[in-house]
Amino acid sequence: MSQSQTLPEATPVLIVGAGPTGLTLAVELARRNIDCLLVDRNPEPLPFDRATVIHSRSLECFETMDVIDAFLERGLVMRGFNIFANGEKVAQTSFESLECRHPYDLNLSENETEDILTERLEQLGGQVSRGWSLEGLEQTDSGVTAFLKSADGIEQSVSADWLVGTDGIRSRVREAIGVEVSGHQYPALWGVIDGQILNWKHESDRAAIQIEAPALNPVPLPGDRWRIYFRAVEDADPSTLLDCINAGLDAISPGSSLQEPDEPILYHTFRQLSAHYRSGRVLLAGDAAHACSPIQGHGMNTGIQDSFNLGWKLAHVLSGKGGFGLLDSYEQERRPIAAAVGASGDVVEELRTIPDDPAAVARVKRALCAMLLTASGQQQAARDETGIDFHYRNSPLVKGYHADGETAQQSWMGPLPGDCLPDAGPLMPSTTEETLTLFQLMQTTGHVLLWMAADSTAVPDRMEIESLLQPGDVFYVISTDTQQAALAYWLSDTTGQVHARLGVIDPCLFLIRPDGHVAMRCEPPELSQVAAYYERLKC
Repeated sequence: MSQSQTLPEATPVLIVGAGPTGLTLAVELARRNIDCLLVDRNPEPLPFDRATVIHSRSLECFETMDVIDAFLERGLVMRGFNIFANGEKVAQTSFESLECRHPYDLNLSENETEDILTERLEQLGGQVSRGWSLEGLEQTDSGVTAFLKSADGIEQSVSADWLVGTDGIRSRVREAIGVEVSGHQYPALWGVIDGQILNWKHESDRAAIQIEAPALNPVPLPGDRWRIYFRAVEDADPSTLLDCINAGLDAISPGSSLQEPDEPILYHTFRQLSAHYRSGRVLLAGDAAHACSPIQGHGMNTGIQDSFNLGWKLAHVLSGKGGFGLLDSYEQERRPIAAAVGASGDVVEELRTIPDDPAAVARVKRALCAMLLTASGQQQAARDETGIDFHYRNSPLVKGYHADGETAQQSWMGPLPGDCLPDAGPLMPSTTEETLTLFQLMQTTGHVLLWMAADSTAVPDRMEIESLLQPGDVFYVISTDTQQAALAYWLSDTTGQVHARLGVIDPCLFLIRPDGHVAMRCEPPELSQVAAYYERLKC
């Protein structure tokens, strides 16, 4: 980290805003040897922020970025949440049954998330330049000029091929390019406070949700501390806040109280969505592009996943592997997810801001019990919470092909084009005794081609396949036949679990994007379809 030092006059990518979204993008570019300049207006990292929960899909992104160990070491694994009404536990959701690599949420203060990502960026040779704010920008067809000002009053311009605004809900980048934003402020005033909870009677690895006022939401943190979100009253006496919180804690856990609290922070929340994520050579990500209710914890996670989607595409364009049209798919894929998350937040905000009335509380209790009574309802709530179902099936960048036509694709089982590739294993290499999983095969910065040979199929010559791939891409042949050649790219699915997880009955191929989503599913395998995909990338 550096403060107000002289900046370079030019950079391939200028990222404005060094929160989790900006840091994730900088790391993704650095992993692909793309230089970038990451600036932030704050001279020092913020010591505290409201975001806490890291969802399963974001943890998968962090694993690919090689920072998962640091997160697991410093964070607290949260297994689910309990819902309370009038002191009674009325419903619950567990994450443990989810079929993913991380069937849990990980709780960690946002400032610590930023610390870990900053350390990773520095390992890769990057840094955060702090104390620089964006004063304005100009762009042409060939680049962007940003006008920056340091905390010391030094003015400097920086030229960039691309500029990405990750500078939050009141984005100066968004304002500078004139992108309109729609949305609304939620009426309820919320607060957050950290501390220890004395005599907590419930599981320490589950959050609690209180339906009635003060609508507490205690969330466990590392170090035996809790972060408590609560509904506040406008113009209330601040000295009564702690009494109100303790009364709420006592209602759901008799005898419990908040100890060693820090100063509470009161805030309003917003839902908003930018009309566009790109204007020329300027792009928006994270809260600069969208904002949602924080109740479900999607805000920071959606920004992280924005950057995980954008990073490889921007690197492809800058390295000549992709055309400018590739960046159009970023908005086409990510904006619908932000819209869906925002709509879901509206529903939850309505449930969480009910009048302090017994009949209203009883009605919400019935609604939540109806949704979470069955195992399938609890499973869906867990999937919605953790973000593992987000997909890009409607993206023009992904494609399915079946020799018998589109109707035949409707019988496909397993992941479809646009879905995130699930993990499965074991896979046995023919040259070593080490077992692998699908996720381990994805630990690369390029595309991965999986030629699913089933038990018998003709596989093209290695050179024929490699001639279609771009630098950094890899391929594997996966077969259920144990009698295979001793080649490094041949993997044996001896148990059949990988074929089953992918829904493979007959030979086919999957082309997996650098962000882990299925770019193509092709049955039977045809290299001409792979060649056509790579041509689309260059448009």
